[in-house]
Amino acid sequence: MESQDTFSSRQQTRVKLFELISRIVPATFFLLVVMLKVGDLLAFVRHHQNSNELTSWKSVAEVVSRSSTIGFLALMTVLFLVRLEPVQKINRLMPRVLAIAGTFFVSLVTLFPRADLSLTETVLASAASLLGTALSTVALAHLGRSFSLMAEARRLVTTGPYRIVRHPLYLFEEVAAVGVLIQFLSVYTALIFMAHIVIQLQRMSNEESVLEQAFPEYQQYKSTTARLIPGIY
Repeated sequence: MESQDTFSSRQQTRVKLFELISRIVPATFFLLVVMLKVGDLLAFVRHHQNSNELTSWKSVAEVVSRSSTIGFLALMTVLFLVRLEPVQKINRLMPRVLAIAGTFFVSLVTLFPRADLSLTETVLASAASLLGTALSTVALAHLGRSFSLMAEARRLVTTGPYRIVRHPLYLFEEVAAVGVLIQFLSVYTALIFMAHIVIQLQRMSNEESVLEQAFPEYQQYKSTTARLIPGIY
């Protein structure tokens, strides 16, 4: 019969193996996305160099926007590898499914035809995408090794943008997502975006539940900060 110590040792090994996989798999995925995005950016630059359009304001804005997206994804790649081990997490299936769906669901919008935008709409979309991605990178850098896609608690961060709202990364990501939505705006993409919002709100609730269990001081923090928008929500 297997001893309790042997069983415990095997269980710890399985946990460590799962934690290693949960770092390597998403890090590899986002690294591949970064490489694809870099290839797309280089192709964009070469194409507009040949057509002498690279110095136009629209091309410059596109290069800056794409570069900020690459920076954000590259930072996610690194943080997956160096993040702290969780001290508390939800092991139920549905919160994990929602975490994955919330991360990738909005990308479905880009599978639809691009909208025929006016100059003003193009500027608005580019500005929202650039601003949201840049702010997301700031929030992600501040979150640092506490970063996670799943509902997991690693360390309670209450400084920087997290001093103002509890979920700044979600907020900034939605600003960027609005910029993407405008570029592909239709009835169908609007419905996808609304479903995405519902999923993200549930993810916030799941994460807050875990943080409350892991950190007794979270209740005080929660009572003094807004979830997303100060004074409103």
